Amino acid sequence: MKLGWRILIVVAAIGVGGYLSRKPWEVYKDQQSKVTNATAEMQAAEQERERLMKEKMKYGSALGREQKMREAGWIKPGEQPVEK
Repeated sequence: MKLGWRILIVVAAIGVGGYLSRKPWEVYKDQQSKVTNATAEMQAAEQERERLMKEKMKYGSALGREQKMREAGWIKPGEQPVEK
């Protein structure tokens, strides 16, 4: 009889402990999802920054500025545009 009560008390304690630890696990899952989202946003921002730096370097040189002007339709004085 004593063994039955002890087992019942242990099972009840495990159940109560599981029920009371439910909220901290929900908070943990929420924080993990926020970390995942923040990491993804940070990686996207870093890729955009890298792209912008490359573009700045490209258009910072004389050849890059000339290419950008040609893309905009500008031509050198006396130069005939090439037809595609």
